Amino acid sequence: MFYLSDLFIVGFTYLFMNAFENALHRASHYKESGQLYRWHKMHHKDYPVKRLESDTYIDSTGYVDNMFGRYILLTSGTFYVVSSSRTFMIIVLEMSLYSFLIDYFHQQFHLKKSRLSKYKWFQTIKRNHLLHHIKQGTNFSFFSNTVDKLQNTYFCDNERFNTVISNS
Repeated sequence: MFYLSDLFIVGFTYLFMNAFENALHRASHYKESGQLYRWHKMHHKDYPVKRLESDTYIDSTGYVDNMFGRYILLTSGTFYVVSSSRTFMIIVLEMSLYSFLIDYFHQQFHLKKSRLSKYKWFQTIKRNHLLHHIKQGTNFSFFSNTVDKLQNTYFCDNERFNTVISNS
């Protein structure tokens, strides 16, 4: 049975994941975050400004070393300790789905010929992410730019984007 309170949990989790994703990605750009910084820096080396896209996805870090995944597991464990089993299941299912979608879309962002490229909504979020590689202190979120706009880290420069993409 599905309760109205379950909808509240789903909404809370979505908002939490948007903020968490942004904060974790932002932290990965600071040397003070240690291993998280070193792990994420490899991705920016895989996709420098001069090669934002490739024919196949390049991931020199691998799934086992995925620091974002480790923080998501740690956060899930925290929810397990502080919430009921029903609430925990809803949160973990949604967090897992959100995380898998981010990983999938992230791979698609860096492909020259993604099957999703025909969709306008995809072109927008892809452009925002690739602009993050051009100006790394911006566009930390994937699906929603709300947190970036609230933190004044949203960046949209279509002309610069088009110039870089045509030269890569």
